[in-house]
Amino acid sequence: MLRGLFVSSWLCVLLTANPVMASTHEPDVIVRNLFNELLQELTMHRAANSLSNDKVREIFAGILNPRIDYLALSRWILRDYWVNASSEQQEKFLKAFQAYIINTYSLALASGAKITMDVRPNPILRNNAAIVTADFAIEDADSIPIKFRLLEHEDKWLLFDVSFEGVSLALTFRSDFTYVAKEGGIDAITEHLSRRSGLSQ
Repeated sequence: MLRGLFVSSWLCVLLTANPVMASTHEPDVIVRNLFNELLQELTMHRAANSLSNDKVREIFAGILNPRIDYLALSRWILRDYWVNASSEQQEKFLKAFQAYIINTYSLALASGAKITMDVRPNPILRNNAAIVTADFAIEDADSIPIKFRLLEHEDKWLLFDVSFEGVSLALTFRSDFTYVAKEGGIDAITEHLSRRSGLSQ
């Protein structure tokens, strides 16, 4: 369970390929740089003894939120519940979803366990989607493969899904949220996420 939280934490992680020189806009480079940026911020604050839970959330929110395609992810997860929701309901859900992602997975890194991630080159590219594979390890445990799925919008790659040990986070969200929605639609999901995140409605 703990390893799952560590791995999922980098989910919440994300143009044109150049055959001669690796571009900083290639999906695998983006994922690698994202991981390094998070690790550097965490290490810096840990060394300064300023890595509180609030600081961990702040770091992850600042770095991850702009790089996750929350809109496309929400549409895919909620399907008809999203289409039939009002703009106000959609906005409330997005706010609760972002808070849930950050609060749930970022704190798994606050314990200080050593983590490494080796991002493999040559991602799989299909139309506006990319799959980046990486080997993720915690402390001295064996590494496990992770697959990051990114979507390209207006020449920008954004993170859409993370799969580890055959488990897709987006698919898990869809299953869980659909179950909750049976009792009250998108509002029930938003309330569920807000409770889990400690947000008031």
